[in-house]
Amino acid sequence: MKTFLFSLSSLVLAMSLCAQGPEVAVDSGGVGTPREAIIKSSSLLKVNVTYQSFSPHIPWQKESPGSRRGLGVVLKGNEILVTAQMVADSTYIELEQPESGQKLTAKVKAVDYEANVAVLVAENAERAKGFFAEVKPMEIDTGARIGDGLSVWQIGPAGDLIVTPLRVSKVETAEYFVDGSVFLVYEGNGIIRTEGNSFTLPVVKGGKLAGLLLRYDSKNQVTTVLPAPIIDHFLKDTADGTYEGFPNLGVEFQLTLDGQFRDYLKMKEGDTGMYVSQVMKGMTGEKLGLKEGDIITSVNGFDIDSRGNYRDPQYGTLSVSHVVRGRAFVGDALKVTVMREGKEVVLEGKLARKNPAEMIVSPYRFDRGPNYLLAGGLLFQELSKAYLEGFGRDRQTGPILRLARLAKSPEAFEKKGCKKIIFLSAVLPTPSAQGYERMGGQIVEEVNGVAITDLTTLDEALKKPINGVHTIRLGEFPHLIHIDALAMERDNMAIITGGYRVGSLKRIE
Repeated sequence: MKTFLFSLSSLVLAMSLCAQGPEVAVDSGGVGTPREAIIKSSSLLKVNVTYQSFSPHIPWQKESPGSRRGLGVVLKGNEILVTAQMVADSTYIELEQPESGQKLTAKVKAVDYEANVAVLVAENAERAKGFFAEVKPMEIDTGARIGDGLSVWQIGPAGDLIVTPLRVSKVETAEYFVDGSVFLVYEGNGIIRTEGNSFTLPVVKGGKLAGLLLRYDSKNQVTTVLPAPIIDHFLKDTADGTYEGFPNLGVEFQLTLDGQFRDYLKMKEGDTGMYVSQVMKGMTGEKLGLKEGDIITSVNGFDIDSRGNYRDPQYGTLSVSHVVRGRAFVGDALKVTVMREGKEVVLEGKLARKNPAEMIVSPYRFDRGPNYLLAGGLLFQELSKAYLEGFGRDRQTGPILRLARLAKSPEAFEKKGCKKIIFLSAVLPTPSAQGYERMGGQIVEEVNGVAITDLTTLDEALKKPINGVHTIRLGEFPHLIHIDALAMERDNMAIITGGYRVGSLKRIE
């Protein structure tokens, strides 16, 4: 899991509290407000989180617990906005008044780990009435542009407001919290001091919420902000109680800048567009009819250049991904113009989203443990990015490196009808598994004559040994594992009742 806790500089701008007298703080919108008034109407609450994630490699166990402290922004309806990273794998969430220290337990109402946004609500509605009595919800400002002045708000140890000026220097698209999930970001420059509640911080424009602090590079003094338009999109989607999430096009692109590549594509001088190198199964692009080799020239009326950018009316040059993931919702109309074999083709349909749980290689899995199945000491798991990331990039060698390559290009498994890629991740030292200790990291192709497409088919196949023996076919040498069915049952009982600390032989959700 990536961590964006800031390595903040020890230097502090003396002007981070730009004072007009001892009782006035000025945000970068330039409007002086009595500090007492800001504190009581700023909508800032301290948020304290206890979390405990599951181990990706020992899936029946949890990692050591930890804690996070940040700030939440109170919105209308007494909903509290934080980053999703703040509440990932949370076991307890507590709200705290900055001045009085009054506390209230909370729970997650809605969360999107790709967009890194979450909304909390109080667990006890009756107690919440008094807790929020003097809190004024903060409004959202989605109109920030390059050059606008913003400010980062923090709460000091004594409940005092700390305001750090920030100016938007760049607007682009970048990854947030989950690998591969790219959204709009603001970038700014300035020094941000560290406080004990620095995990989630609001970014403000003229007293309204302009975004949440995503990460801070203290070496280069660069601040990356999760912007209000993404937050606003998330809140509008959650308003009816059913969250659909951000659409995904499901297409990999290649730039068309190289002269030889353009000649190969028979692109003329002045022709622009992006080359479609891959279309993911079950996503918008496939449903729309996009094909590998298409050159996308426009999306919803926006012309696409050879770098994959378009001209956004608010931000200027921006990646086309924002047209799909920031300007539209699931179910909205999508019109894509492509050049296909030298002819212009117009494709029309609706934006869709493929649930991450349905992807053949899960991109993330928070708030619940990884799926697994233990059989006679053999531990079978679904291939996931979380499992691979648990080793760290430097340790991805041998079988783990092979699995990482399969995770990047799982098309062959999809063509075979696999819902998940099942592999043998480890072997416990049981009598029936003796001799197979070094076979971890291999793909499971077949069990007892049944093709394995997910853990459910594996579970069913293990109920039907052939002539009292389980035969497991793997993708690499020595290819076959033979285990006596009765011996496997004895070992299963020993695993549950013995010293392995295994509460259940499987989790299949």
